[in-house]
Amino acid sequence: MLPTNEEPAAAAIAGPDRGAIFSAILKRQTLRCEARLPLLDIRAEYERAVEQARWQAHVETYGESIRAQVLAELRAKNGPRFGGSVGGLWMVRLLTEKRLREMFAGRA
Repeated sequence: MLPTNEEPAAAAIAGPDRGAIFSAILKRQTLRCEARLPLLDIRAEYERAVEQARWQAHVETYGESIRAQVLAELRAKNGPRFGGSVGGLWMVRLLTEKRLREMFAGRA
């Protein structure tokens, strides 16, 4: 499902604080060096952290509205009490995450 008009556009979602992410990675690298642990691949860690921050912002922005849409669709199909059981909750969670991932992949 696409977001409703009340939701912010994809461009309105604040991007991750890349400077803070990079600083945190450099601090971890320094600690690892002092502890004589293997050093991090800074580029890979940075890209992973930025992608994770983008995903978290996406979920925070669209998660509740997508969950409400999924629950409404399932209740229309299966009755108004759907979602009260463990299986129903799992179904809602799985379908919500699937739609969020599809939306996220379409925006990348």
